Amino acid sequence: MNNESSRHSKHLAPSQRRLQREADFTGQRLNSFRQVLLRHGLPGFLIGLLLLIPSDLRALLSPQNHRLEEHLPIYGLGFLGIFCFSLCWSWYIDRRISWAQAGWIFYLLLVSIWEEWVFRVALPTLIVPLEVQFTTAVLISNILFGAVHYFTLRWKASWCLLAFLGGMGFSHNYAELGDLFVIIGIHWLATFINTPRLPGSRPGNSA
Repeated sequence: MNNESSRHSKHLAPSQRRLQREADFTGQRLNSFRQVLLRHGLPGFLIGLLLLIPSDLRALLSPQNHRLEEHLPIYGLGFLGIFCFSLCWSWYIDRRISWAQAGWIFYLLLVSIWEEWVFRVALPTLIVPLEVQFTTAVLISNILFGAVHYFTLRWKASWCLLAFLGGMGFSHNYAELGDLFVIIGIHWLATFINTPRLPGSRPGNSA
């Protein structure tokens, strides 16, 4: 690692150093929330919105909307519990809580929502009409899920493989339970545990 790369690494939380590959030929790594948002969060959010335009895809969410109406208090308590746990864990590892950190936790929820909608629901449904078996469509969608993390967040290949395997597990659970909100909640919690700190923050310093 050259001096420039080393200097950038010092501004990354341990979880980001653990996940990310070394700096590319420009000498840059993703060490700020703005970079993560522009490369991963915002494009994914826009893709998720575009996939809501076709009425046949939107119809896939109808059972989930009914489920939400019937069990709103349970889901609300569950998501509130995850948020409170995340805040407590943030305090435990850094002995501080900031509005920026709370915003990061909420951002991870939004990422979990669009990733589950896109990769576990919408994409497999779009791939099946291409004369592909549903199992193969799920496999392709989760390969894309892992690849997205490789190119947008510059994750190491080993972590992208784990993202693929995790995505396959989410797809299996969704097929068994049919409950998208449970999968989103699990995804949110797992993503926070994997990347608990705001990009660019360092232990003991304000975000």
